[in-house]
Amino acid sequence: MVFNNKILETLTKDELILQVNSSFENNKSLEFLLDNLNGLSWEFDLHADKFTFISSGAEKILGYKIEEWTNMSSWIQMIHPEDRDFVPSYCLTQTKDGQDHSMEYRMLKKDGETIWVLDIIRLGKDTNNKASTLYGFILDITTRKNEQLKIEKEHKFLQTVINGIHDPVMIINKDYSVKIMNNAVQESVRGRTFIDPSSPKCYEISYNRNTPCEGINEPCPLKEVLQSGKKTKLLYKHILPNDKVQFLEIAASPLFDEANECIGIIESARDVSSYIKLTTELEEKSKLLEHEATHDHLTGLPNRVLFMDRLEESIKDANRHKSSLALLFMDLDYFKQVNDTFGHAMGDAALKMVCQKFLSCTRANDVLSRLAGDEFTLILKEIQEKKDISTIAQKFIDVFKEPLIIDGHTLKLSVSIGVSIYTDSTQSGEKLLKKADAAMYRAKKEEKGNFQFSL
Repeated sequence: MVFNNKILETLTKDELILQVNSSFENNKSLEFLLDNLNGLSWEFDLHADKFTFISSGAEKILGYKIEEWTNMSSWIQMIHPEDRDFVPSYCLTQTKDGQDHSMEYRMLKKDGETIWVLDIIRLGKDTNNKASTLYGFILDITTRKNEQLKIEKEHKFLQTVINGIHDPVMIINKDYSVKIMNNAVQESVRGRTFIDPSSPKCYEISYNRNTPCEGINEPCPLKEVLQSGKKTKLLYKHILPNDKVQFLEIAASPLFDEANECIGIIESARDVSSYIKLTTELEEKSKLLEHEATHDHLTGLPNRVLFMDRLEESIKDANRHKSSLALLFMDLDYFKQVNDTFGHAMGDAALKMVCQKFLSCTRANDVLSRLAGDEFTLILKEIQEKKDISTIAQKFIDVFKEPLIIDGHTLKLSVSIGVSIYTDSTQSGEKLLKKADAAMYRAKKEEKGNFQFSL
């Protein structure tokens, strides 16, 4: 590979070490590297405790003349005070172990300015395979180190911010790897193992999956944000190992690079299981209250409120489709005697049984209701002929051919029915009900257990 200054400036620490070591081996490009990397080379005799060679770059980089590089102490004095304990100690330990090594540390230039250096050290050994000489390459990495420290500072600040968030927060790359996670996430994965511990995937961390999330219950927020470039909020229905259901609200916002390309997301997850449970309970309670407000508590049939609503809707449908409509008003005969003789509990049982018999005579699109006491109504839709109404009314009368048997008691009941037919488009539901009610009273007066059409 042909190297130039720009390429060398982009090399990572490991790539720099590899290139310098390679140059040392073939002795071809070392001078070029040192010139372009702003570096110097040195040799140190361990037995004599003195530098035996310092390249000309030393004064250019640090301001010290070559003759000022004398023994180990002279080098230590050039090291930044905060690094003077660690650097020589590390170098000595690695040397005793016979290991080539490298160090990043701060040095003080002669004018007092601090610079960052990468010191790459190779060992020369004697006939006993003991380290006798050190060969070093000091490279000025101040610019890239300052950039690295800036990024690390921003990273640390961001980590502090997200650690203050109670909900789990992750910064996720395009390849699903997690770049940063807050304390809430770290605690949840403590003790767990991943395929690549240095770069775990978001789906491994959050859901113990081996593949990215998908489907209705676990949609992938990363895919959605990468496609749209916009933030999103998703609801997860997650089945836990104990078969309990957990609902998570996932909020994801895009991360853009300098070219305005989406490179990942910031994702937060909030457990909303309690909220969903409460909302569901409230909805169910609301439905129950609504049902109780519109239905008869004894028979479960629509009450007067719902009946009048259904009647008005049926009239609108009849007008819209130019179809016919009839209303049956039904009143039980001899029901008062049941209550007076056997009590209201027996009367309630009788009403429930009558309700079931009436339902067996009702067509799927008709509406049977209990108005009050022993009064029932039936909305008949899409009636073709008047004789069809008579047939249906007779079915309701015929259910009482056999007496009701309840707790060993025989109850003889019948039903009187009044029928009104919707013919006038200006006719209201209330008027239709009154006409059916009047016809029912005529039926009762004439002969119980029969039906009459309204006049």
